Amino acid sequence: MRPLQDLVSDFLTQEKPVCSYLDESQLLNLAIVAVRFYAGYSSLESVGHEQELVRFNEITAETEINTSEWALILPLFRLYVEREETKQLEASRGMGIDPYGRNSSEIQADITAMENDFALRAFCQPITVI
Repeated sequence: MRPLQDLVSDFLTQEKPVCSYLDESQLLNLAIVAVRFYAGYSSLESVGHEQELVRFNEITAETEINTSEWALILPLFRLYVEREETKQLEASRGMGIDPYGRNSSEIQADITAMENDFALRAFCQPITVI
């Protein structure tokens, strides 16, 4: 398990090393939002299975995320990052900069679809044998 801030730092250096319109603190905030969304459907291993519910304010940069949790959170986090970068590009249109790539409404549609499907992907109920 690794702290969320380390995972975001790795994302910035390995997946977005050349061009990112967002700094590390903005990326960390988006990662926290994604982890909070995940925590609505599944418990975090770092909190422990006996304490199923996690309060939003308990999810911080120091929250530890395991590989399985990050595998589910990362695609949503990537979409959040893409949406924020696209919003910045679209806002610069008034300065004569022509945005490229997908527009924010297309990305938002993908986010909505992923969030709607998240309950099926992240929910887990232990099997109880009687």
